[in-house]
Amino acid sequence: MNIHRILLISTAFLFAPREVTGSILNRNSKLCTSSDSCWPDSPAWIQLNASVSGHLVRSLPAAAPCHDPYYDADACAIASKSWGDSIWRSNQPGGYQDTAWENGDEPCYIDQPRNVTCQQGLVPIYTVAAESVQDIREAVKFAAKYHLRTRIKGAAHEFLGRSSGEGSFGIQTIKLKGITFNDTFVPDGCDATSQATVTVGAGEHFYDLNKQCDARRVVAVTGTSNTVGAAGGWLLGGGHSSLSPLYGLGVDNVLEFKVVTSDGQVRIANECQNPDLFWALRGGGSGFAVTTSATYKTHPYITSVLGLHMVINTTSDIYPTFLKTYAMLQPTLSDKGFSGYTSSSAPTTSMDLLQYNSDGNITKANMTFAPLFDLAAKNPDKMQISTLFGIVPSYFSIFPNSTEEGGAPLIIGSRLFPRSMFESEEQSEALARFFAQNNLNTTWHLVGGGKVNEPSPSDMGLNPSWRNALHHILIADSWESDTPIPERNAKRKRLTDNVQKMAAALVPNMGSYVNEADRGEPNWQTTFWGDNYARLLDIKMKYDPTGVLTCEKCVGYDVFGS
Repeated sequence: MNIHRILLISTAFLFAPREVTGSILNRNSKLCTSSDSCWPDSPAWIQLNASVSGHLVRSLPAAAPCHDPYYDADACAIASKSWGDSIWRSNQPGGYQDTAWENGDEPCYIDQPRNVTCQQGLVPIYTVAAESVQDIREAVKFAAKYHLRTRIKGAAHEFLGRSSGEGSFGIQTIKLKGITFNDTFVPDGCDATSQATVTVGAGEHFYDLNKQCDARRVVAVTGTSNTVGAAGGWLLGGGHSSLSPLYGLGVDNVLEFKVVTSDGQVRIANECQNPDLFWALRGGGSGFAVTTSATYKTHPYITSVLGLHMVINTTSDIYPTFLKTYAMLQPTLSDKGFSGYTSSSAPTTSMDLLQYNSDGNITKANMTFAPLFDLAAKNPDKMQISTLFGIVPSYFSIFPNSTEEGGAPLIIGSRLFPRSMFESEEQSEALARFFAQNNLNTTWHLVGGGKVNEPSPSDMGLNPSWRNALHHILIADSWESDTPIPERNAKRKRLTDNVQKMAAALVPNMGSYVNEADRGEPNWQTTFWGDNYARLLDIKMKYDPTGVLTCEKCVGYDVFGS
């Protein structure tokens, strides 16, 4: 049984009166939610359901079938078994990879008893589980007619809660599939040299895209998480990848979008059609339109990837020295073609780094890390290193599984760091001292430099700080389902405070990566988009003049709210 497909006639009264009078499309009016008198009545929802071929569902949190009043034994068994499966979560209209943006602070957890009443949390009340572009058109027109707080949900890898919202109306795009290769693609309406490309539907995950690219013996720039959507929020926010130093960010590789704008029109956005919208979609984030597909450049097949997994354990007194040494190693790693990810929280640091198009010389690669080995050799009782090198035959080979773990809460905040930070002994020491003294759980993303730094900061809506960045470093925290709300709020505040301290102490002139940022950012417009924000807002006002697609801390949030 699909718990979400509850008859609309029997459930609409839960969220109704509702007579709608007067003009709904007032740009300055509050977006309509389920607690407002402007919320559509039962006949309106039934009419929408008919217009989208029965694809309107009453969306509930993923754990709903395990709790009253929605309990269903069979559906609960499936939810319990699949709870951590990211693909399963993507497919649920009310399922999110991060439960902080699914439940909010309201209970509906898989590990709580049946008699703990399932509350709606941040899951949209109704969702059009779209199976076609026409479904999206009808959903967007309905949202605009009633001026609804509207959320767009793809694969639901979302750290700022932009695809969920209390009392909202949802449009789910995960069923819009399709991966099409074209060796002679020219953007629609352009007089340009053809390129090899792949066009990806909004519902495709990176794993399937990488798998088909591998069979075709080409490479597309994708993120490291297999179950992120290939044409959704990752791309709209910029899209970093371990391939980025070699080929650029996701937005540097996209040639064309197909979208539905807030007037229900299907539009092509590229350098020749709707170029202002194309500029905004490349890094401006969510809220400009509903993406239905994106066309990427493809690149030559990668035939050798050297992978390094290194684990370093240190005592507390040498940890700052280790961090400084590792920070100063970053320019060398970049110059040697390494990219990837490092997680560090005293006393343990874990690195997963990749070297594409490697010559396979592990001895030479190992020598790159000599400063770390030398430090360990001088301090054998304070620092231990274990390493594992390996060679794999292709980019796709580094993605062994089609799914991964989801279904837990996580809060994060970040800043972009320039190469100059790591070239200075003084600044590297300051970085190490700050992270060590504040006992921060950090993840270092060595995904900048190279091709990422080549475009002009004004070429697209992306945060200009990316064009000067070598690293993207984030800090994180989490909690359990039974963590009291005051403790959660304390963690949220502490995270925001630490992000602001990190920015002020280390990189006061750099911004954040909007897809992996702190929702509590006080100066979010500048932090997420810098000098590009004013132009982005103008484009938002042009294509979504009533703000119906606006989301929390998205462009236009300061005008329309969410």
